[in-house]
Amino acid sequence: MVLTFQRQLIVGLLLGGLLISLPVAAQKYRSPEGQSYNRSSQREDLDSTVERIRRETGGRVLHAETRENAGQQEHRVRIITDQGKVRRYRIDAGSGQELSPRERRR
Repeated sequence: MVLTFQRQLIVGLLLGGLLISLPVAAQKYRSPEGQSYNRSSQREDLDSTVERIRRETGGRVLHAETRENAGQQEHRVRIITDQGKVRRYRIDAGSGQELSPRERRR
């Protein structure tokens, strides 16, 4: 009987500790470079960006890379459409949002 109570107590304490730590994991984080983002939001990696654009356009990927532009990571993807047109996409690596083709960060 005592052993069962001890197990219940330990499990209860562990679950309580996990519940208390959840808000800390979701708080805003400021990186050493001064860039802030939510820890709970995931950055979109290059592979998932390429797959998403390929799926949306139906084109073939010619080139994909991640570059830094004014301290921000961005994915650059170049595809060729079924009509033979080459399209270039610039995607913010932090948010996954498409950047305008001529937009330059300063």
